[in-house]
Amino acid sequence: MHITILSSSTRIDRLSHRVALFLEKAINATGEHTASVLDLAEFNFPIMEEVLHKHPNPPEGLPEFAAEIRRSDAHIFVSPEYNGTYTSALKNAVDYLKEREFSKKVIGVAAVSTGMLGGIRAALSMQQLVLGVAGFPLPQMFTVPQVAQKFDEQGNLQDAAFESRASLFLQNFLWLAEAVSVKKGVEV
Repeated sequence: MHITILSSSTRIDRLSHRVALFLEKAINATGEHTASVLDLAEFNFPIMEEVLHKHPNPPEGLPEFAAEIRRSDAHIFVSPEYNGTYTSALKNAVDYLKEREFSKKVIGVAAVSTGMLGGIRAALSMQQLVLGVAGFPLPQMFTVPQVAQKFDEQGNLQDAAFESRASLFLQNFLWLAEAVSVKKGVEV
């Protein structure tokens, strides 16, 4: 099973990307599944004018981005909390694709903040986004408070006390993604 992790912050010195890198490493370390990060900072899509399947001249990289999303069996959206919600880059990228690429796929959400709340409002908003594109939201959200103290720049976990929380999120995500993949006839 292949999982795509959407790293949605485009800011300089972003911290949420650390969590995306951690999740990628952790999933690949299982030896049973593969994961890759799609970094929205590298795509730099313009504001959506038309959905991909109707677009007469798609932005550079969008068809390849969509193909990677389509190829994946499940996804994890990773976002910092900005003004009580997730990033505009994530919303923009998802709006280009709509349901075609996300329908009936398990989508987990991970939100981060530099404060104590861990991006809970962004996580809740992303759950609504998942439902809006006909995905299956993982009920458990991975919220990361004080992200700079939890993960280093390479995505290594720095807080041993946080390891069980990260592990539980991944365990639940992979369980649900595997169950849905089996039902859909995808080899896990």
